[in-house]
Amino acid sequence: MATSVRPPMNDIKVFVFARTDIGMHRSGNEDAFLVADLTTGNVGLGPDMSVHRVGERGSLMVVSDGMGGAVAGEIASELAVNSIRESLMEMPLDLGISERLKMAAEIANERVWTHAQENPELTGMGATLTAVLVQSNIAYIAQVGDSRAYLIRREQIKQLTKDQSLAQMLVDSGAIQPDQIHSVPQNVIMQALGTQPTVKVVLTAVELFRNDALLICSDGLSNKIIADELRQITIESENLTVACRQLVEIANERGGEDNITVIIARFDGEALHTATESSSITGSFLAVNEEYGSERHVRSTDQYASPLPPAMPPPMPEGDTTTLVMKAIPNAQPPESQASDADEGTQILAAETSGDVAETSALASAEAQPPRQEAITEPVPVPHLAADPQPVPEPKPAPRKKSFILILIIALLSLAMLAAAYYFYTLRGMT
Repeated sequence: MATSVRPPMNDIKVFVFARTDIGMHRSGNEDAFLVADLTTGNVGLGPDMSVHRVGERGSLMVVSDGMGGAVAGEIASELAVNSIRESLMEMPLDLGISERLKMAAEIANERVWTHAQENPELTGMGATLTAVLVQSNIAYIAQVGDSRAYLIRREQIKQLTKDQSLAQMLVDSGAIQPDQIHSVPQNVIMQALGTQPTVKVVLTAVELFRNDALLICSDGLSNKIIADELRQITIESENLTVACRQLVEIANERGGEDNITVIIARFDGEALHTATESSSITGSFLAVNEEYGSERHVRSTDQYASPLPPAMPPPMPEGDTTTLVMKAIPNAQPPESQASDADEGTQILAAETSGDVAETSALASAEAQPPRQEAITEPVPVPHLAADPQPVPEPKPAPRKKSFILILIIALLSLAMLAAAYYFYTLRGMT
């Protein structure tokens, strides 16, 4: 009796392109991106990379949005994307995939932080990070900051990451409603690579289906184009290159205040299941345990299996602080319509690089630019975010009662000694 044999898991093709653009107001590009086949070591968007197979070490796609002014942002984002690739190339394969990705992000943070400390003129520089490592039929996503990753499947689109921003934190805590998100600053993020010695990396994992598309982008794109538009442009475009070009052009037409970077990857191959109408993206989420060392599949025959949505960085211990990172955007105006719900996904786009856009290379290097007014604020306490917003208790003044009593006793003793001395000398004078 004949038996069917499932194709090997490396029988997965990746079609990938990327595009970065300076935007309409910036004098330089502080965004960086990277596309790499970690098995062969190939980097870039040449013929051997624009279509390649997922190998033993996987395929890596990274977007980083630098900040810090002048060349500082450019240096931070370039350090971030290169560090991720180098670390993953060197790590042993017996480590869990998610553990490797988390460690690589932490090493990138350390390198950016150290470089800033060794070069005082770069103090305050930082970078966001959204890195996707595709291995077998799973996409693992590591995030720090507010760059995004989306998944498009048939008529669905879902945001796989959640912005680590002040606006998103206020929505999650119940302080504001989603439709009020534009009433608060959009350029303040909760953390970035290189702004502190340590960083809390948020990991997400999702199973890929045949013809799924991943979109990774900086906020220069996601702040201008809503999820449904991303999905429509991606699926209706002639190819991924055209889709990327159209997305960048639309973001520029709507203001283009920030640099714009996008990567699109589409997946095919006999090793992937074919998506059906019931193949929901939510049902494809995977659980990543606290140690980030192993993954547990939560997908079940029930298409409504509970999703594991991306989360904000884990709450810090009581008394701990975080750093707010302010990303100044000149002449920034809120878009007329913007996706604020994490359930709205975006697709994965890639772009050819030509003309005034970056050359087709794995890393979109940025030109030097005058200082942006991005700054790191003083550390501020971060309250634990519960399902229902909890009031943050006001700090209690330090007790002073004991200090006042001690001062009073010293004063009384001093007066008593003065009185005794006066009496002694007065008595001697009388005798």
